[in-house]
Amino acid sequence: MVGLLLACGAAVGAVRASQSPTTATIATTPRATSGHAHELPTLSTHTVLELAGRSQAVKDWIASHPVYRTTPQYDPTAHQWTVYYVSRNKQGVETTQAEVLIDDNTAEIQETRTGPQVAWMMARGYWGAFGRHINDPWIWSGLCALFFIPLVEIRRILSWRTLDLLALLSFSLSLIWFNAGEVLTSVPLVYPPLAYLAVRMALIGTRRVRTQRTGRPSGPEPDRDASHAPSFRGWAPTWLLIAVLMLSLGLRYSLNAFDSNVIDVGYAGVIGAHQIVHGVIPYGTFPAACGHCDTYGPLTYVAVVPFEVVAPWHGSWDSLPAAHAAATAFDVLCVVGLLTLGWRLGGFRLGVALATAWAAFPFTAYALESNTNDALVAAMLIWGLVVAARPLARGLMLGLAIAAKLSPAILIPLWWRHPYPRGQRRHGWLWFAAGLALAILLTGWVILLGGPTGIHTFWTRTVSYQLGRQTPFSIWGQYPGLRPVQLALIAIVAVAALAVVRWPRERDLLTLTALSGTLMIGLQLTLNYWFYLYIPWFLPFVLVATVPHWPRPLPIAPSPASDAGDGVVMAEAAAG
Repeated sequence: MVGLLLACGAAVGAVRASQSPTTATIATTPRATSGHAHELPTLSTHTVLELAGRSQAVKDWIASHPVYRTTPQYDPTAHQWTVYYVSRNKQGVETTQAEVLIDDNTAEIQETRTGPQVAWMMARGYWGAFGRHINDPWIWSGLCALFFIPLVEIRRILSWRTLDLLALLSFSLSLIWFNAGEVLTSVPLVYPPLAYLAVRMALIGTRRVRTQRTGRPSGPEPDRDASHAPSFRGWAPTWLLIAVLMLSLGLRYSLNAFDSNVIDVGYAGVIGAHQIVHGVIPYGTFPAACGHCDTYGPLTYVAVVPFEVVAPWHGSWDSLPAAHAAATAFDVLCVVGLLTLGWRLGGFRLGVALATAWAAFPFTAYALESNTNDALVAAMLIWGLVVAARPLARGLMLGLAIAAKLSPAILIPLWWRHPYPRGQRRHGWLWFAAGLALAILLTGWVILLGGPTGIHTFWTRTVSYQLGRQTPFSIWGQYPGLRPVQLALIAIVAVAALAVVRWPRERDLLTLTALSGTLMIGLQLTLNYWFYLYIPWFLPFVLVATVPHWPRPLPIAPSPASDAGDGVVMAEAAAG
């Protein structure tokens, strides 16, 4: 297993080394220092076309995407040629299939872009564009090892839990190709682990219900007097888990402070917070440099306000210390939330194991070093599990998660019902609805800053924009012919989201967690735009459902007396 992780890291380095020199050359190619912006080019048009025609990547692409014209264009300011390969469909709509950038001084190809790389900068494989050195093969492999080795059960190495951990790490294979600019390969590679985890979560949730109802689990009859709290049975002693947790936290926060970048998502939070501080609606008012960054829920901007007040935005995309502070705070909320949840469920050891799993998992560090708001969604959902026994607090946490990113709205029917077999408060669903309403009040007021048109502006800039988005970052965008399959999958996820209102009738925290993971991953399977930053949204559910050892639930007896002993003690522990 360790060899597999190291081989994965070596592959990252190999792909980086095998990339065309164009990416590395962009920032270092010497340029002429002449002040004449309109001087004549050194290279002729014929020479430029001949140089561009030597690109094997362009040859391979236009072989399957025929072009009807090839047009060179010279930029005298940059002393650079760009050769455009353009196709035209039957309706006369032109599409640039490829671009070749050539330095006029050196006659060298600086960069070649084909297919999705033309329109999407993030598809071009610029190294470090997301998180900088977190993508270094040694750092990434080290985090993979810190995640996998302490959590695996060595005595049961051939188990579903081992496969679960490897499935989470297997997204790294897709990232290798993404970092190489090969999105046509990287995108399909994310769907096998997504599908596996969705099915796995569904089986965990439904199998537990079946075991409860039948009362005939395989193996010896459970002892009703024995503790039914979940536990962490990994080989690593608690002191080692603490050491790995501290090492992982030190690494991720050091990278964030000294070697991370702020992508547009983090920049959006700072701009939105700045607008709110000055009494301006954070929708439709962003500068052109981040014109489509106002597509997130209001909490994304409200949560950054305290940090923007301390470290104000100066109107440019600079180091943005407010974004760094906010991303770090969101990540700390996740770590503390999992520590608290695990501690309440199964003791300090389980809490440390869950916190370590989050801190060492490379894709949570990937989001942190990109200084995004994705950990905010995870934090709200984690704390929603912590307070799951309290309908008002559960509704509030879910509402805040929805106010950050709209995707968790799919959990409303599932979380609407009380997740414990006993202790249901009367009219609990009303308290849950009140929690959702409170979340709207705490965050939705910023929409009213736009006056009478504020709600319409919010809708068009968020929901409407996202629904109409066409991207190459899903198999649905890459293969439009799969649209019927996508619609069928959307229907399945929608039916499942509604079915959990009534089924399963008996559920505990594990059932709630596993089915939440199923719905969140199922929704992501249907998206037109998917990215690695979305993994933290469902990661807490997968960790809570798979890292601990959950004892078999006690069978449900038909008599009221047995109902008093029904369920799992761990649920009552979480309820406080």
